[in-house]
This record gives sequence, structure tokens and C-alpha cells, in this order.
Amino acid sequence: MKKILLQAVLFAVLSITSFAAEPETPFTALPMSGQSITFLKNQKNYMDLTLFSWGPGWRWLPLKGTAAKEQTSMVARNTGSIDGTKVAVTAKATQVGPNQLKLEYDLSAEKSTKLSVMVLGIKLDAQPFTGGKILIKTAEGTESVIELKSDKLGKGSLGKQVKECILIDAAGLQTKLSLDPASDMDTDGLARIVLVKNELAKPVAQTVTVTMPAALTFYAAMEDVPDNSGISSWYVFNPTSTPNAGEIGLQDWLEKPAGRHGRITRDGENMMYNGKPIKLWGINNCYADCKPDKATAERRAAFYAKYGINAVRLHKYADGDGWQGIRSKDSCVIFDPAGLDAMDYLVAKFKEQGIYVEFSANFGSINPSPADCARIPYIDEFDTTKKGDVKSGGGSAFLSRELQDLHIEQVVNLLKHKNPYTGNTYATEPSVAVIELLNEESILFFGTASVLKKSPTLRKRTSEAFCDWLQKRYGSEEKLIEAWGPNALNWFASFGIEGESWKDKTIVPFGNPWFYEPAQLDGQQKPVKVRLLDTMLFLYELQNDFYNRFVKAIRDTGYEGEILASNWQAGRGFSHYYNLHSDTLVGMIDRHNYFGGDKSRGKVVKINNASMLAASGGGMLSAGLQQVGNRPFMLSEWVHVSPNEWRVEGPALIGAYGMGLQDWDISFIFENGDKGTFSSALSGKPQSWEVAIPQILGVFPAVSRQVLRGDVKKSDLTIVRNVSIPSLQKGLLDYDDEVVQDGDEKTFTGKKIPAQALAVGRCVVNFTDTYMDTPTFDLTPYRQNGGIRSANGQLFWKEGQNKMDGYFTINAAATKAVVGFAKGETCVLGDVTIQPESRYGAIYVSAQEKDKDIATAGKVLVTAIARARNTGMQIASDSILSAPGKAPILMEPVKARITMKRTPSKVQLLDHDGVTASGSLPVEKGSFEIDGARDKTCYYLVTFD
Repeated sequence: MKKILLQAVLFAVLSITSFAAEPETPFTALPMSGQSITFLKNQKNYMDLTLFSWGPGWRWLPLKGTAAKEQTSMVARNTGSIDGTKVAVTAKATQVGPNQLKLEYDLSAEKSTKLSVMVLGIKLDAQPFTGGKILIKTAEGTESVIELKSDKLGKGSLGKQVKECILIDAAGLQTKLSLDPASDMDTDGLARIVLVKNELAKPVAQTVTVTMPAALTFYAAMEDVPDNSGISSWYVFNPTSTPNAGEIGLQDWLEKPAGRHGRITRDGENMMYNGKPIKLWGINNCYADCKPDKATAERRAAFYAKYGINAVRLHKYADGDGWQGIRSKDSCVIFDPAGLDAMDYLVAKFKEQGIYVEFSANFGSINPSPADCARIPYIDEFDTTKKGDVKSGGGSAFLSRELQDLHIEQVVNLLKHKNPYTGNTYATEPSVAVIELLNEESILFFGTASVLKKSPTLRKRTSEAFCDWLQKRYGSEEKLIEAWGPNALNWFASFGIEGESWKDKTIVPFGNPWFYEPAQLDGQQKPVKVRLLDTMLFLYELQNDFYNRFVKAIRDTGYEGEILASNWQAGRGFSHYYNLHSDTLVGMIDRHNYFGGDKSRGKVVKINNASMLAASGGGMLSAGLQQVGNRPFMLSEWVHVSPNEWRVEGPALIGAYGMGLQDWDISFIFENGDKGTFSSALSGKPQSWEVAIPQILGVFPAVSRQVLRGDVKKSDLTIVRNVSIPSLQKGLLDYDDEVVQDGDEKTFTGKKIPAQALAVGRCVVNFTDTYMDTPTFDLTPYRQNGGIRSANGQLFWKEGQNKMDGYFTINAAATKAVVGFAKGETCVLGDVTIQPESRYGAIYVSAQEKDKDIATAGKVLVTAIARARNTGMQIASDSILSAPGKAPILMEPVKARITMKRTPSKVQLLDHDGVTASGSLPVEKGSFEIDGARDKTCYYLVTFD
């Protein structure tokens, strides 16, 4: 039997680069599951050791087992099955010294069984390890070094019979893995120790010693982890969700009914209403939440108005029937009468409260129902859903005229429908602010290539159209080959794109954002660079043709409001700007972005608990680098994703930097729906979207005032990136944007104009007729006092030293605020000074009245929001969720001293609805202290004689 014991020994060692770094704090280790142990440094993610396994043919082999404490050890008995054969993997972790953790793995199977591989994966966190290296030493005495440019490694071998793997972080601190006996190691995104490969014939155990540069605290069970949140001082959040405005409500700020003076229209870069620019500060309702019962519709409209929400994006209202929306069961272009009536009533109630709507019909490309199938001769080339609807897939609408017709007919049918509660058709209804053509689609994204591979009919049609286009462009096959190169045809044969012929019109416009990457066009795809440039141009024009047809059909109904194309990206560089320009030709620009959350689905969840405040202009804000100079801009989906804990910063940042400094026009924070009340509990689930919770909606009385009153002014400084469509056709672009996308979460930046520029001035893309260089933006003049000050002087952003650090301030006449990790700071904001005494929070001092500022207001509202958790929710080290808890919601108290030049006559505590004032705080020389632990509230009313 091969004896292998995995042992972790943690102690400080000298760096192999002769650089000695003193560890600041010990490391912590704790079990995430029966398969994974996580290591934290300074209470931040450092690395994970996780079992991964694949059966024959690289079929994923799930291992199931939970970690349990046995005396002082963690023991997990995991099991799995390979073609009916039971596989067992026992993991045991025991602390054997102040710096030592011993991990023992035993692998066995009921009988000899084939498999691909079982490995111990080593996941290094990006922040500490980017810029570090891995040193590999083999039993034969060879050494090799791998530079860590990110937390992602390529695919390949790290070495045969490795005896030591030394992980060196960017600070020079080492983690040494000593393997005895030596074992193979490889990489596939992360470094891996191979435990068994090809066959598990007899029991296996293995020894590895992991040495890290600090003392170790090991918790054998999650319940052993001490709670450092001070949860005992948190207070219950108990609003009644009354529509009574009280002292915080903004109902009177919304002109009623919506559209009283006519329709909102576009004028250059602004959305205009009644001769003035207008800001829409909104929320999403999705699927069946677009057709609530009448009581919910009434309650929701009143609830939204109270919190200053003046627009709702009705999203995916026609994605299907039942829970999916208002469609009939039989056809995607016919609406269920009851569902349509319910949505009509909701729109009418919104209108009465001064709330506008946007219509966004589907999740993406339309999915036809059974009655629609006769209209699509090649319907069998698509998959179907369990309900029997056709699953057309991303990109299909751009290639299928039949699907386009269904999209158009569906929207036109709604616009022609007369809402019995308003008396208007939706085409003439002034409370309809925007019509969206397609959600999250682009012909230049990955879906189009998939459709071309899957549907023979659409591939044939599109190839013929492409060849006709090439005929006009080049005139002959010889000229084409001269431009494209001799090997361009059938270049993508390995992807199933073969048999290409000029004569037979079978050249496929095949590509995706990976191939379109500037680095790829000058690298692996350089032999077909011209082909791919032509492909992008052809697809861009094809997308424009569809959009033009769609827009004309909408205009023919009499609708005169704004229209947007879609809200997706298409990689970076050439494809991205083609797509952005295509959207520009239709109307305003819209984008989506998210932050935080976690994609794990286990009982214990590692939260992406970073803060957007750590890096100025990053996170969701970075979507603003896609704003176009002569078009309004919208962010129609954004939110801190559950269970991220710093969610209050989202509305604060989008409100100040997005809607203010960047002068964005419309915002729709994302949720599927609510009951027109605050939620009684947080979901606690990974990747969920919540708005009706105190750490988001609770700050709206302050942020909505700032946005609707226009407290933070548009920057007079405009930072421009120049893009010429004719130059894109030649492959000319003088800067290289960086786009990182992980599902819905995207990060944008660039070398000439980094994301930090969004913290300074208004960043826009300028589409030009001829090529123009883009000047490099210099941040230096705006770096002040260790942070970045905006060009308008109203905002200051102090970036963080780690993922959970950083803060920003607002110094506007009617809004003063400190948001983030600002404990111990003294923030002098004109005639208000805020001194936070809590680790984290959003503290706003806002003029209550619409036409007043801090200096003239009779009443000032103080809002103080930090984190919120369910009762019984367990989160260890700010990063690991082990129990979701239940109602009621608890609010983390915020403590701060606020000093005003005007001496208040009274500072009163408001209840959680902002209605009833009770008690008062002592005021001395214009100064008073708020303390949520004592006051049990997040709202205070300051009055003046």
C-alpha cells in the first residue's frame, strides 16, 4: 500500500530570495466542507486546499461529506460513486503544534475502478499572490520557477515526482509543501497535487507537509470560530413599511402623475422632461412580479414613492407564462388576458405615484411557444424547454429573421394594447420612458458562433449573405485570398467550421470575443486577422439591420419615447466598440454590472466579501467607461450580490459618482420583486439579488434626495477616448482596454484611461469619422491627501489597503456623507464635520427639503447604515457563511460624532419607518453623537429654530 500523509506545518522561514518579511498576524485555518480547508491571513482569504475528482472520460465525480469535530480534530468521511462502485475519501485535520496542522487523506474503492484523476487543488487568492511565484523542486534535484501574474494558472505539468512546492506571495512570504513520497503536480487553472490517476485499485494515503510563514490558529468546526462582529450590540430592524411619509418620505418629490407634462425624450446626452434634464432612480421588477395582485401593486407603488424611486424596469415580463410572465401558454406574441390586466393595473398605480416604466420583454433571444413553431421551418434545429417552448439561445435573433419577426410582433402587440386603467395605448402612454429591444445580447458575443455551429439552416443563410457581402467588398476569390491570406478558409475546421468555399458560398462569419481579442489578432489569429476584421464588420452591419427593422416597427405604432438596443458587451477592443457603436445608432447606452456574492452552493459559503471602495472607479462603476459622449447613459442592472455584507456602499457610489459626477441618466437597481414592504429576512443564499433590505433600501432616503435634487454636480472635466469606425475596419485603435468578465460581474479599465478616472471626471467614448489619438489621462493633479479628489471638488475617494478597506466623502451643499471604512477619520465637509467611530458605515447628513441645503434647511436628516444580518446568521472572519439564520434582521450599529456650524435646536431619534420621533440627543456647541447600539435606530431628525 502506498503510504501518503498530508501534513501542514506553518512557521516563519527566510524567503528564498533572501528577503525576510516579518509576518504581521497569524494564519487561521478552518474547514469549508468535507473536501476543503481554507487558510486566512489577517482574516482575509489566502489559499484553499480542496479535493477534486473526475471519473472515466473526465466525468465530474462529486464527493459528498460534511466536516465534523471529533475531539480536537476535523474529520470528514466523503463518498462518491464511479459507475456504481463506491469510492470513499476520508479527510482528517488535527493541530499538532502551535504552527502545525496535520491533514490525513485515505482513499479507497469497493473494487478496482477506473478514473481520470483525483487531486488536491491549491487555490491561491489573487491579492496576496499576484506578483509572487511558485518554486518546484523534484526528487531528481531539478528546480523550476513559475511567475504568478494572476491567481489563474495555465494548463500543464508542474513536475514529475515533486518533493517540494514553495508558494511565495507578493510580500515574499513562503508556503512550502513537502511531498513524501514525491508526487506528480500539474496545473489546470490552479496548482494540483495528483493523489491518484487512471485507476484506484487499492487504498491510498499520502503525506504532504505544508509550511506557511506564521503561527496557525485552527478551528476544527465552524461553531468554534469566535464572533468578532460585536453582534450582541446589533439591534432588531422592525419597520412596518407604512406608506406614511413621516420625516424621510419623498412622495412629494415625484411629480404626479408620471408624464403629466408629456413624454420623456432624448436630447443629445440628456433625457429631457418638460424642457429640463431628468434623472430616473429606479428598480427592477421581473417575471411574475410584473403582474402582482392589485393590493400588492398599490402597496408597491406607494412604497417605492416613499423611498424616492421614480422608475421601474419591467423586465422579462413576457419571457413565458405562469411564473415567467404574461405570455399565453401557446404563443409568445399573445398575452394572457389576466396577466396583462394585472400588469396594466401595476403600470397605472406606478403612474399615479409619479413612477415611470421601462419595458424589457425577455431574458434574451425570444423562446417561441408551440403555436409559433409553424412560422420557423427549421424549428427542429433548436432545443426545447421542459414546457415545450423552443430554446433559441443567445445570438439566434440576429441570424433568424423569423425570430426577429416574433420579437418585433411581441413588442408591437404590447404597444398597441390600450391600458384600461390609464386610457392610453402603451405607444402613447407618457409614463413609458424607455423600450428595450433585447436584453443582454450582442451578435459579436459567444452565442452567435454557437448558433452557426448548431443550426444548418442559419449557417447556410448567414454564410450565403456573408459571401455576397465579400463579393461586393473584394469582387473575386483571388482578391479575397490576397487580402485574407492563403490559409484563411477552413482556418476554424477544428471548431467544426469546414468545407468553406467561395464558389459554393459556404464561408462562415465565425468568431467570438476570444478570437477578436487584440492580443489574439496579433498573435495566434494573426494569419486570419483580416478575415476576423471583416467578420466583425459584417456582423456589426447585420446587427444594425435587425435593430433598424425593430426600431421602425416601434415608431410605426406612434411611440415617440426613447429606445435602447441592448446592454451587453462583446469582449474588448474592436468587437467591443463595434457593438457599442451599434447600440449608439439606436439610442441611449445601457449596461449591466454586479459585485460580490459567491457561486458556491454548499452549506458553507465563502463570500466574495470585497468592498468596491478598495479601488476607486472599480467594480460596478467601471461600466461607466462605456458611456458615449452624445448619448444618455443607463445602468439598468446592478446590485451587491448576496451575501456580500458591504451593500450599503452600492447605492452610495452609484448615486454620487454615477448619477452625479458622471451624469448618468437612469439607474435600475436589480431585484426580481418584492411585496411592497421591507423583507422580513435576508435570503442568505449565494447569488441572490435583494433591494428591499435595510442595508440597501434603508439608505435611499438620503441617496434618493442627493440624486433627485442633483446635489453632486456633473463634472466639467470630460475625459475622452476616441474611436473611429472606419479605422476599426483597418484594425486601428491606439489604446487597449482591459475587460474581465465573470458572468454578470465585469471589470473595465485601461492604460491610457484607467478606471480611477471615473473618480475624477466624466468619462466618455467619442465616435469620430476619422482616426484620432486618445490622450493619456494624468491622475496626478487629483491625487490629494492620500486619495483621489473629483474635478468638481465635491467627492474624495480614499482607496483601501486591502479588499475590505477604503472610503469616500461627499461635500455638496445639501448632502454631506462619509461612506466606508473610515473609523478614526475626521472628515471636514464644509459646515459639517463627521467623525466615524465604527469600522464601517454610510453616514449621511441631508437637507430634508427639496429646495434647501444644509445651511438653510429647517430640518436635516441623518442616516446611518452599516451591515445587516439575520438572527442566527453565522459569518466567520468576514468571509465564510456557515448558517443563513432567520428573521428578524439585525442592524449593525453606527457610532459617529457629527458637528455642525449651525447649532441644532434638537436631535431626535426616528423609528425605522422614519415617521415617529422619540427621545433626543444632547447637543453641545453644535456637536452630537449618534450611537446605534444605544439609540436602536438608523434615522435621526435634526431641527433648527
